Amino acid sequence: GADGLSEPEGISLKRVAVVEDFFDIIYSMHVESSTEPGKAPKHAGQKKTYRAIAETYAFLPREAVTRFLMSCTECQKRMHFNSNGLEPKESEPPSSLVSGIIDYNMPLTSTYLKQMKLRVMNSQEQ
Repeated sequence: GADGLSEPEGISLKRVAVVEDFFDIIYSMHVESSTEPGKAPKHAGQKKTYRAIAETYAFLPREAVTRFLMSCTECQKRMHFNSNGLEPKESEPPSSLVSGIIDYNMPLTSTYLKQMKLRVMNSQEQ
């Protein structure tokens, strides 16, 4: 941490993503993940974006990526021409459902995310 606390080295190479940073992280991975320098930024699909983030950050839920991509105007524009942009899956809840379920005041631990998944499953079955 920058506030004088020294973190033990080697416990985890992954940085823990803070909720406030989710969109910044997703944006940088999603928009600036162009492989060739000098090329316009490419908007990776959900799977690629999530995979890139998961390699660097722990605890960033896939739902956050889904919601970000749904709010990305560039992707929305391209969705009309290219159906692969978001790679929607049957199991992905619509963003309105997710935004009502995720409580951003809670720490996003894996236990918490499992509970969220269960809640989503249950609400879809009703």
